[in-house]
Amino acid sequence: MSFRKFSFILVLVLIVSLLAVPFSALAAQPGTTGAKFLKNIPVSGELEDGRDFNGMLTVTEFGYDEEEGLLISGDLRGKATGDGPRPENIRESFEEVPSNLTEENAENSNDLQAAQTGDDGCQILFLDIGPIFLDLLGLELDLSQIELDLTAVPGPGNLLGNLLCAVVGLLDGDGFLDGLFDELIGALEGLLDAINDLL
Repeated sequence: MSFRKFSFILVLVLIVSLLAVPFSALAAQPGTTGAKFLKNIPVSGELEDGRDFNGMLTVTEFGYDEEEGLLISGDLRGKATGDGPRPENIRESFEEVPSNLTEENAENSNDLQAAQTGDDGCQILFLDIGPIFLDLLGLELDLSQIELDLTAVPGPGNLLGNLLCAVVGLLDGDGFLDGLFDELIGALEGLLDAINDLL
């Protein structure tokens, strides 16, 4: 076998292994279902028997049906209080439950979002530039202090404010991008391990 043919086969094997390892590493990781912003969503309310419920919701899958609309699957866990001396632990998995967003639910969602971000909205950019004096060969530039405060205000009808507050939430340390970077780093570590095993 010639050196050229051997080199071609070696390069082909390396390319196939480089393409296969990231996908197999992602598939092998247990518990990587969905983004972090769909895990541990706080929920509270009143159960059918009158007890109060406080817990967390994790959405694992979305679906769609022509008649039912948006379908959600996931896990609900928390505590029910009110009937007896001790709270009852509740853990329930559900599959393909129809969901709807009524006007009342939308208003409650906007109220909750406004409460989470505060009355002032989401801070997008705060820029404070001190005064600048510049003399360029006899041309003088005198600029007073500039203060720029850009805030997104969420609420009904505030499409851009709602969108920007959602993006700011994604960029938080515990947001979606953090989970995405963790998965990417894990895939790269798996790729490096596979390359080291080949060497």
